[in-house]
Amino acid sequence: MKMDRYAASVLTFLCLQSLCFLTGASLPMKNLVSTAGLIGQIRNPIPEGGEAGTNDFTFPRPIMANSVAGMTNRSDQVFGIYARISAWGHEHTKSDAYSAAVIQVSNDQGGEYNAIRAGLHTHPSLYKDNKLHMFAQWTKDRDWNTGCYNADCPGFVPFNDGFTGIAKPGMVIEELSSYGQTDSSVILQIVKDERPGIGGDWWLYRVSGPVRFPLGYWPASLFTSMSRHATEAAWYGAAGFARRDDDRPAMGSGHGPGEGPTRSAYFADISLMDNMAYPVDPSPAGVLPVVDDGCYQLAMDPAGGNTFFYGGPVGRSC
Repeated sequence: MKMDRYAASVLTFLCLQSLCFLTGASLPMKNLVSTAGLIGQIRNPIPEGGEAGTNDFTFPRPIMANSVAGMTNRSDQVFGIYARISAWGHEHTKSDAYSAAVIQVSNDQGGEYNAIRAGLHTHPSLYKDNKLHMFAQWTKDRDWNTGCYNADCPGFVPFNDGFTGIAKPGMVIEELSSYGQTDSSVILQIVKDERPGIGGDWWLYRVSGPVRFPLGYWPASLFTSMSRHATEAAWYGAAGFARRDDDRPAMGSGHGPGEGPTRSAYFADISLMDNMAYPVDPSPAGVLPVVDDGCYQLAMDPAGGNTFFYGGPVGRSC
């Protein structure tokens, strides 16, 4: 039985009240953008001979050249983020490159930058393989010198359970999409638990079938500005490579966003969460595209549903 948005909201809140498992449902939403088509806004492309960068959007920089394609939403107070992310493998990613699909919340106030992100990535130097893994990451500085991936350092606290078959941060995603045939996806949610006396920790959930599973949490004590709330949410594809003359790795499905379902990678049902764990539509006025490299693009889904497609192929020049 399909659940409406507000029933799902109540169940989410009840789950946070008891840290139980809750029945999941897709959260129907309004369109972010009223017209479909490629979004051509370019922000701070990679300078010739230098590193990638943006002045108004910060992402990890473990490798020299990074590129992103996605959407951001700024607000006075952000308490969570939600998305269904299509799962695409990248078996040809080189050992010094990576390709990722990311949800991220961050706060950049008073010179203190804090961020949490989670998603799916192929990162050979981290895992010593070319498989797609779920990941979680945190930092409390703009250069991402603090924090780490998954549970590689004190910070992210995995939720102890006996569930099998549910990939957790660091684990391999086995079910992948295949071009023109199979659509596989993973639903992830980050929520700040604001109940009195709890401490305001940031929880990571995965939705699998009818159940939402807590995967772990980042203690509020890890952070400075984001101990209270976040101010920006982002849904984006990311790709990085070590040398400018290297081929850029594939992002998303390895195809452009204009090819549509089962061929292009996507983020669907994108949503924010408020301080009571209720879903909130991103403000259309606050939603902005971020495309900092002409090799990768994004496009809104003409069918709506707060879905956008993104990505691009392997290539040296675009």
